[in-house]
Amino acid sequence: MHLSSHFKAGQIVITLYPDIILSLKPHERIKPFYTIFSFNLLFVLVLRTTYSSAQFEHKLFSSNVMIEAKIHYGFIYAHHLELEIFNAHFPAFEISIQKLTFGKHKWERAFNYPIIGAIFFYSGMGNNPYLGQAFALMPFMNFPLYKHDNFTFGFRFALGIGYLTERFDRLKNYKNLAIGSHLNAAINLMFEVRYRLNYALTLSGGICLQHFSNGSLKLPNYGLNTPLVNVGIAYRPWKENTYIGDRFYPPIEPFEAIVRRSIHFNIGAALGWKDMTAVVGENYLVYHLYENTLIRVSKKSMVGLGLDLSYDPSQIKILEMQGMIIDNKFSILRPGINAAYELMMGRLGFIVNLGYYLGGKEKTNGPLYQKLSVQYNFAKNFFANVMLKVHWGRADYIGWGLGYKFELFFGKKTIQ
Repeated sequence: MHLSSHFKAGQIVITLYPDIILSLKPHERIKPFYTIFSFNLLFVLVLRTTYSSAQFEHKLFSSNVMIEAKIHYGFIYAHHLELEIFNAHFPAFEISIQKLTFGKHKWERAFNYPIIGAIFFYSGMGNNPYLGQAFALMPFMNFPLYKHDNFTFGFRFALGIGYLTERFDRLKNYKNLAIGSHLNAAINLMFEVRYRLNYALTLSGGICLQHFSNGSLKLPNYGLNTPLVNVGIAYRPWKENTYIGDRFYPPIEPFEAIVRRSIHFNIGAALGWKDMTAVVGENYLVYHLYENTLIRVSKKSMVGLGLDLSYDPSQIKILEMQGMIIDNKFSILRPGINAAYELMMGRLGFIVNLGYYLGGKEKTNGPLYQKLSVQYNFAKNFFANVMLKVHWGRADYIGWGLGYKFELFFGKKTIQ
């Protein structure tokens, strides 16, 4: 990540470019190559939202960049008996580059001016020889939940790519059932309080959960959950921008007085990958079709229903190991119906689906499933999607794909 500055209208404008390039060389690559691409795609899309939909920009806006350092202390939560050997308390460290939003984009005002940026995270994981060290690079958004004078209470969500120096090996590291690959998804969830001392310095403290998992792309994959407490200090190296967007913009956008009722349809296909060589000695591609029908209930939210149809060839192997004979391979097709919710942030959408299987022979994980998706609308009617399918916290697979979206209007009324 780099900063550049240029002169404009007699002022220095600082611009933050989200073009961090990762160059990792693990001892064994995760196959296929789109696994790494999908994690990097999430990194680019979250930061890209900041610069999309740039409506009604004002020349007085600047980047409001801050640099923050935090020190954490916590432990690994053993959510499986096999993870008890990792019990230890240890520190962790992070440094971040942040941007304080001031309403430059419409979604910033809707979410009460969140802080956005990128985190570099490091932990020695208690010097455990089976886990090694953990590194992560995660873009984040910090949403203010309560503000009063110089005090802020908020929630931070970070999602990116992680690298652990040790992974499972059936000969050399057979005790590490938590991590099956060097590259993993890294997720950080934190509740935080911030107190501004002056325009340059801000103190912070919070409690968070750091998670590493490869989404069952390579088994075994119990994942690592690390509860942490932290303190930090943020420094603003450049002069503060005090121009709030609401002072310049009208209370509504052009044509916003026209209320258009519509139903949104999202139709997509995703391709997943499951590396089960450590379990059954084979790799599998997973095919997933889905549709979400959504109705907007606020400026930020849509709710509705969804349909799923997935084909996972690994289920044939699992059923055969249970003594079942599969004559028709299409008998493992798994249709499902779900409740859907989408949180909209400019061109970016976060989608949660809670579903119920309507069929399928393989029933080891029960009748319920969940999907967590990040959707980026790169054109008016087209989007890219990265999806994690889980069964009550246990990852099934990560899929990425493309889709088509459209609206059907069923009413229009102009407010007088």
